[in-house]
Amino acid sequence: MTMRPLLLIPILALAACTKPTPEPTAAPKTVSIPRIHYVCTDGRTVSALYPDSQTAQLTIGGSTHLLRIARSGSGARYTGDALQWWTKGDEGMLAALKPGEDIAADPGVTCVPPARAPVEPPAPGTPGGLPDDRTPLDERPFTPESAQGAANVLQTYYALVESGRVAEAAKLRVDGREEDLKPFASLHAQTGGPGPIEGAAGSLYVEVPVVLYGRYVTGGEYHASGKATLRRVNGVPGATAEQLKWRIDRIEVQSATSASRPTG
Repeated sequence: MTMRPLLLIPILALAACTKPTPEPTAAPKTVSIPRIHYVCTDGRTVSALYPDSQTAQLTIGGSTHLLRIARSGSGARYTGDALQWWTKGDEGMLAALKPGEDIAADPGVTCVPPARAPVEPPAPGTPGGLPDDRTPLDERPFTPESAQGAANVLQTYYALVESGRVAEAAKLRVDGREEDLKPFASLHAQTGGPGPIEGAAGSLYVEVPVVLYGRYVTGGEYHASGKATLRRVNGVPGATAEQLKWRIDRIEVQSATSASRPTG
């Protein structure tokens, strides 16, 4: 008797109906176009966005202007909205276009990256500045344990922060926290004369006035003032050499342009 291959029919049919599972389609990547910030010599800030090679979108004082590429001998020149924006390297020139002008007769103002734009701290004795202490500075050598030794630790701390060495600076803090410099294009500090050494619960404390100033990455100025408190152990038995050193216990500053913004 001949056996028919009955079992092959449903198997072949099942194979014919089975389709390979398509691989998932990768989501399209979103390309973020960074803004470039400038500070102009007249105090204005410019935020520039270049969505393509032909367009510049400028934000100046809260107003947005759309400019198109124009002929230039060097650099990139954009015009529109009665404005001319001419970039060469990392600098820009912002000028007004008068009616009928293709190229601005007035050269305008120079605009530079925020890190290159100077900013000055308030003068001593003025709001936000250091105390106007007219007492002559004591030029005598100081010991690490003195109040001036504490002030010197704070000066060292901000010298490290200013140079971007925040991990090294954090070692001079009791909490070991690193300063967050991401919002700033530049950050500087002035420290004043230390107050008297005061003791409490086996520790010694010194307060030192501090003024911070610099620029945000967006170009705006940053000003803050307050004080830093430094602490060390008061020579109690068993204290380690590290505990006997002045360290920054806290930094309390208030921004001149916004609500209190403690940095320590």
